[in-house]
Amino acid sequence: MRYRVLVQPSAFQDIETAYRWMCDHFTPDIANQWYYSLQDAIASLQEFPNRCEIAPEASIFGREIRQLWVGKQRRYRVIFAVEEGTVAILHIRHSRQAPLEGELER
Repeated sequence: MRYRVLVQPSAFQDIETAYRWMCDHFTPDIANQWYYSLQDAIASLQEFPNRCEIAPEASIFGREIRQLWVGKQRRYRVIFAVEEGTVAILHIRHSRQAPLEGELER
């Protein structure tokens, strides 16, 4: 089964924030490499998204939230939910950020 992947506004904001930070602290080339590798990782969720582990946030929110680690050093997590043939990308988090608390977008 091929899933439809939807990036929620909160995830777009996370991506933009991380990209700008990388441009400011590294180089635009490094930021672009990260961005394209993130896009490839997100696109990979069209096939077998349930292969990814349950995220720590799942116990807090009482629903199945999964995570996909991105990069060789697993520095970023793509946090997502799988529902009815759709993968909803909820957030992108750096490994040093604490798990999410509060509300997640549906």
